[in-house]
Amino acid sequence: MNGGLRPFNDLEKVNMEQIVEQADKAGKLFARKIKINQIRRFLDGVRRIENRLKGESDFNTVKDQVVLLRPMLAYAAGRDNRNDMKELMNFLDPAIKSGSRSKDNFKKLLRLIEGIVAYHRFYGGGN
Repeated sequence: MNGGLRPFNDLEKVNMEQIVEQADKAGKLFARKIKINQIRRFLDGVRRIENRLKGESDFNTVKDQVVLLRPMLAYAAGRDNRNDMKELMNFLDPAIKSGSRSKDNFKKLLRLIEGIVAYHRFYGGGN
């Protein structure tokens, strides 16, 4: 994977420092390739799940929605003729799988995506 990105296969074993480090690398890499709106749409879907989870005590009530983020991202990647979204999908897909295992993993997934958006903007990524 370009830019030294390492997909997170198990978010349980990852600390916030590692998430921020990879979000920085991903944001820098994708700032040159992907429009911010493409990533923000995906982030908005993750935030909707987060909001629903706030009202629920049981993570299992939203687990399926987390799993369904995978085809949502695949759809966006399929529409991209340059394969840049596919590269983002290859980076995020293992993290989404892991994020569907527990509430703590989901929170780490959310922080990863928020970090990518923040660093994307920092490195000059635009619309």
